[in-house]
Amino acid sequence: MSALMLKEDRFLDVLRRLIALTPRLQNNLEAGLVPQERLAAQVVLDTLAPHIASGFIHAEALASQGNESRVSLVLTVKGTGEGAVGFVGAHFDVVPADQVAEGWERSPFELWEGPDGVLYGRGVTDCLGHVAVATDLLAQLAEANVRPRRTLKVVLIANEEAGDLPGLGLSYVAEQGRLKDLVGQPVYWLDSANFGPTVGTAGNSVWELKVTGVGGHSGMPQNCVNALELAMAASLELGRWFHARYPPNEDEKRWGFLATSSLKATVMEAANTKENKIPGDVVVKGDVRLTPFHDMAEVRRATEDFVRELDARLERGDVPAGWPRTRTEDGRRGRLALRFQGGGTEGIACRLDSPGLQALKDAMKAVRGVDAQPFSLTGSLPLVRDLQRQGCDVQITGFGDMKYYHAPNEQAHLQDFRQGFSILWELLERL
Repeated sequence: MSALMLKEDRFLDVLRRLIALTPRLQNNLEAGLVPQERLAAQVVLDTLAPHIASGFIHAEALASQGNESRVSLVLTVKGTGEGAVGFVGAHFDVVPADQVAEGWERSPFELWEGPDGVLYGRGVTDCLGHVAVATDLLAQLAEANVRPRRTLKVVLIANEEAGDLPGLGLSYVAEQGRLKDLVGQPVYWLDSANFGPTVGTAGNSVWELKVTGVGGHSGMPQNCVNALELAMAASLELGRWFHARYPPNEDEKRWGFLATSSLKATVMEAANTKENKIPGDVVVKGDVRLTPFHDMAEVRRATEDFVRELDARLERGDVPAGWPRTRTEDGRRGRLALRFQGGGTEGIACRLDSPGLQALKDAMKAVRGVDAQPFSLTGSLPLVRDLQRQGCDVQITGFGDMKYYHAPNEQAHLQDFRQGFSILWELLERL
């Protein structure tokens, strides 16, 4: 049978409907944005409904009690032979978008099709374009009545854009035993960009630094410890320590990491609304992105120990050079306390000598006409390391433009998804 090709009308229709839902797919629980992934899942189920009814595709919508609006989908096509292959990780939720505050040129919540096949809107690359490609692939297999040799399992997940939560996302799918068929099998994670393959990702752990100063009148600084200035100094000191202790290494070069491990502040909260008041309490939040050649548990312990020692130095009066005032005239001092939130996410170094990676590189060469260019990112993915521990040959790829990940004006090209579809088809043919 001749190769299948992306049916652009259906792909664009599905993508258009998904992006129209993105106001209700935004994931930021702290800001009150709780995604309703069941809405996006329903678009997929409606598109595949005739083929689910015929029995060609077996579909399961999984959501724990109390999370009925936060659905993940497991879509299975029985193969003609033994073994399985997974296309896993494309997700329904998106990061928030604010057209005015972030300077989007167009509405982020409507698919815009521009010249030269530009596709514009929140989720085009991350990750609704991948959902739409997988949906069209399943529909075409059913329409052509073509079953792959290996049983194909497509897993589309909820809650990828937030930390692991009980009863949600891929962890819940795994708890329900729906990934058992993939143990020891090739698994392709479809949530990256620029084709790659992406052969490594970083672990991620979120931290919070509570800085306690002494508030007061800005005209009487001798009576105050400015928690805002102290927080900035402590954050910079912490960053300098981290990058000296966990510098780039040879494994990162071998796997082609585009960035090394990092610790950075990303959020600062200070309850102060007056320019002539010195803030007494500030909270700094940030994350650690850790390449898979370091141990996250050790890094977390060492970071907490460093901040405890930094706080002890303030008590002793052994203040790092260049720091702001840490003690008032009458002896009250600033305080530092850091804690990590949750368990964090592990990174992965994919096997560079695996059959799954070779099949992916061969498929890319066949479709794109050029050799694949593997690279690694310090972005993070849920459960990929666990799948690898279970013996899965985990490989990572994705289609779209990396520089627009989580950024304003998110966009990709239709050609990326044409080629992405053909790469997935090639994998089914080769495995």
